[in-house]
Amino acid sequence: MFRAHQLSIGFFVLGLLLARTAAAQFDQLAAKIPSTANAIVLLDAQRIMASPFAVKEGLKEKYEEAFASGLATIPPDTRQMVLSTQLDFEHMKPLWQMAVADFGDPRTVVNIARRTKGNIDKIGELDAVVLSDNSMCVQLSPTRLGVMAPANRQTVARWVHDIESRDHVALSSYLKGTLTASQTSQVVIAFDLEDAVPPEIIKQKLAACETLAGKNVDLERAAFALSGLRGLVLEVAFTEGTFGRVMVHFSRDASILAPFAKPMLLEVLGNMGAMIDDIADWEVKTEPQRFTFSGPLSQSGRRRVLSLIDHPTEALIAAGRENASAPPPESSQAAYATQQYFKSITKIRDDLREKAKDAKTFGQHAMWLDNWARRIDRLPIMDVDPEMLAYGNYVTGAMRDTSAALKGIGIRSGARSAQVPTTYSTGVQTNYSYGWGGWSSYSYYNNGHERRAIRAEEKAAGANSALGIQAEVENETAKIRQKMTQKYKINF
Repeated sequence: MFRAHQLSIGFFVLGLLLARTAAAQFDQLAAKIPSTANAIVLLDAQRIMASPFAVKEGLKEKYEEAFASGLATIPPDTRQMVLSTQLDFEHMKPLWQMAVADFGDPRTVVNIARRTKGNIDKIGELDAVVLSDNSMCVQLSPTRLGVMAPANRQTVARWVHDIESRDHVALSSYLKGTLTASQTSQVVIAFDLEDAVPPEIIKQKLAACETLAGKNVDLERAAFALSGLRGLVLEVAFTEGTFGRVMVHFSRDASILAPFAKPMLLEVLGNMGAMIDDIADWEVKTEPQRFTFSGPLSQSGRRRVLSLIDHPTEALIAAGRENASAPPPESSQAAYATQQYFKSITKIRDDLREKAKDAKTFGQHAMWLDNWARRIDRLPIMDVDPEMLAYGNYVTGAMRDTSAALKGIGIRSGARSAQVPTTYSTGVQTNYSYGWGGWSSYSYYNNGHERRAIRAEEKAAGANSALGIQAEVENETAKIRQKMTQKYKINF
């Protein structure tokens, strides 16, 4: 079995390789990120593809094929990329999103505009393009692009003027500290959580935490410890294999949470729809102000991590297709573009079906639906038949409707369960609510069987709704395939 000291050696050896180059490169890209960012992703694609694991698995060729089919969204010649956002953690909504990337081949916003039907603009002395997905792409150098969403021109202009006069990283101290992780890991995902969630919300979440249910835990002390949460970092290192590490940092002693560290992390990831099953088998090291989880990452785990990496625009995808081969001379542009668009949607839906088999929660399945809908939104649309584009919009709408149906299961269950009265009976028992011991003059029991029945009913209703939507999609897919085949006289 993999051991912690092996992971440490693997990270150390990798850190000796290109560490200075990687750190310097990410410092340059991170200097372009607004100071208000509270979440970043560092992706060193060049070092991933050069790793012994990638060479052994033929990862480069597989990825190029996945990108060509629309299953992957980051161009194959990407060297390094920094993604960032400012998240509203209470509602998990981004206020803005940004990507800054270095590529192996030159890029021009003129070609991006041509492929996306975007509008050419200029921010200061820099060329830019406004895209239909409400994002703006700015050419920072011949091989470097910056993209921001939403495409508020004034906001983008202020960002450009800010980075022109700044040559240092302006991120928070926590996110700035995670840049060093890029010296040993090719993928780093970090969240600055300091002061992000109000203490009362933390108490409510802990009170509803299934991991702590029935445990003799002082919830007041646990909430106080958790309110000192500084942030979370997920790292992935590609060496002879792939290894992961999650670190959770606190500003105060969080030892009270140590016995429940792993199950609590798994519960949170499950509720977010971001479960990585491998973590259940990882080793755990707890220190007063840091919890560390580390171990090998399976193929499924790698896919889960990489599915969390997204960027805000179709611009980078279109940029990656600048050097794509031209369609066969005997095929019309419309026929070829329409066929490729349909094939990409089909492959995305096939991949989603495979992922659905591994889904542990409805929330996880809903997250994948949302992610894959965005991938369809960002497929190239130049010369695609309008009826096929309408079909693509229908599919993404159906995916989002299915996601909403699955997400609604928990909401409806909670609302109905709250209406089930708690039945009280007289008596005497010890009361340890919130850690305060004492005697109460009553005992009680919850109507758990009614609540379980409600959850079962809502799960069945949500699942049936999702199945109905997908059946309609299959019918529409068959119709559009037949129609396009007859129209263009080629197989779809």
